[in-house]
Amino acid sequence: MCGELSAIETVCHLIVINELEECIISIPSPFDSDSVIDLYVNLQKNTKNKVEIINGSPYISCNVKLDARILSADENSNYFEEENLKLINAYANSYMKNQIENYLYKTSKDYKSDIAKFGKYAVSHFLTWKDWLNYDWCDNYENSFFDVDVNVDIISSYLIS
Repeated sequence: MCGELSAIETVCHLIVINELEECIISIPSPFDSDSVIDLYVNLQKNTKNKVEIINGSPYISCNVKLDARILSADENSNYFEEENLKLINAYANSYMKNQIENYLYKTSKDYKSDIAKFGKYAVSHFLTWKDWLNYDWCDNYENSFFDVDVNVDIISSYLIS
């Protein structure tokens, strides 16, 4: 066994491998540093993963699209105003991008394990099976670089005004 994932890392794993059904994620509130906003999240579209080999190292891109609904509120925040929703969207995008990148670097650098199975995308860059075996994906995966693009779309709220 190579290690354990936290709850948010497990959510990130499910997002990257397109198996997230739904979950609730708490993000820092842009309005109050001591509070969080709970979001009900699901995949809007399948995550698009792409692997390139650049200078011998894997360059892995993940394009993530999520739908979210605000579940929590406090008495001083008006989540229905467009400016506030934009700010929450920006925070959600930044938070999820950071969490997914942390998960990817943890599995590649610390665990040295391709649990998201990016190798299935990388194998197409090799002309023969022997070339693929000689590249030794398992050893080279730890040299990966990641580019994560996240778009969280807060489509509405369950809040009642």
